[in-house]
Amino acid sequence: MRIRFRGVLAIAVLAMSWVLCPVAWAAKDIRELPASPEAQSTAGADYRLRTVSFAGAEATLIDVYSAGDWIRPDIARLPGLPAVSALPTKDAVQWFYGSAAGWMAVPVGWLVREADISADGGTRYVFTASEGVSGGWVSYEVIPVCVGCVLGDANGLLPNAGEQLAELGTPGFDLGQTNPVMSWQSRPDDCTLLFRYRSSGLAVHAAVQSSVAIAATSDAQKGPLALAEVYAALPAAKSAQADFMVSSFRQAFPACRSPNGWSG
Repeated sequence: MRIRFRGVLAIAVLAMSWVLCPVAWAAKDIRELPASPEAQSTAGADYRLRTVSFAGAEATLIDVYSAGDWIRPDIARLPGLPAVSALPTKDAVQWFYGSAAGWMAVPVGWLVREADISADGGTRYVFTASEGVSGGWVSYEVIPVCVGCVLGDANGLLPNAGEQLAELGTPGFDLGQTNPVMSWQSRPDDCTLLFRYRSSGLAVHAAVQSSVAIAATSDAQKGPLALAEVYAALPAAKSAQADFMVSSFRQAFPACRSPNGWSG
């Protein structure tokens, strides 16, 4: 359940945004967690793939059509691959790179399902197993500007997001009150939630983290608020692979330590 309503929202619009985004803010007293993705982009029209050689390995760059132009990652400016421990051969991943989201680890053989960059820089990439979402899926998303979208996605997951929404007249959920119920969670700081749950027979390993603590965003010195999140849904036997995907993505988005937000 994602908020796809992009843009910098004024308070008056924020107060109405739950009406425009019924999936993200369902009429319940608990937070709905993402299930199998439904949106789908069209290869050739919405996105194009470029296979390149990078750091001695094969990688795939994702060009996305947005706001009337193609947004193309520049291979000469790519950061190094995440410094993560190696996976067993049976759990091998392929590397994709998308603007704003950066490096994304994806199981070998999986396909792009969605590639979306909004006009204000909010980005989302979704990949699924070759047999479809029933075999597994992963979504990577970065929201660098849209305050309403950040609060909505962090609602019930990060401290103070629900309280800020409630003050604006939109539903605010208590931390940890989710459907499905989380099977495990960890909050290493005020900007990070690591958690797991089950959805349609898959084990979802997830991370949601903000550039600065949401409670501190009223302080101009703290800088703009941005959100990065990853949901990796794989069979339970592939838990090491799911953790690898989550850990590698988190390296590019240092929670609580990005006073200028994350570029989009």
